[in-house]
Amino acid sequence: MAAVLIVNEIITDREELARALEAEGFEVVQAESATDAMRAIWEGTFLCVFIAAVLTGKNALTLTEEIHQMAPEVETFVHSKNDNRAALVRKAIEIRDGVAAA
Repeated sequence: MAAVLIVNEIITDREELARALEAEGFEVVQAESATDAMRAIWEGTFLCVFIAAVLTGKNALTLTEEIHQMAPEVETFVHSKNDNRAALVRKAIEIRDGVAAA
C-alpha cells in the first residue's frame, strides 16, 4: 500500500484530506508540525507529502527542501486551505498509478 504524509497544524484540515486519501486506498500518516514530518520521513517511506502552506516555526518551502534532501524520491505538494481536495487526491493517485512522474 502506498503511504502518504500530510503535514498540517489544523487537525480538521489534516483529517479531511486523510479520509479522502484513505478512501482511495492510501496509507496515511499525519504530522502536526514540521518536526513531526521530518521524524516521519526519517522513519518511513512515502510516495508523496502534502504540506500546508502555513506552518508555525518553519516555512513550507524550507520543509520541502529538507524533505528533498532526506528523501529525493518523495514528491512534495505545498497546498493552501482553498485548494481543491479532490485535485490533491488525484495528484497522489497519478503518482501511485504511474501517470505522473514522481
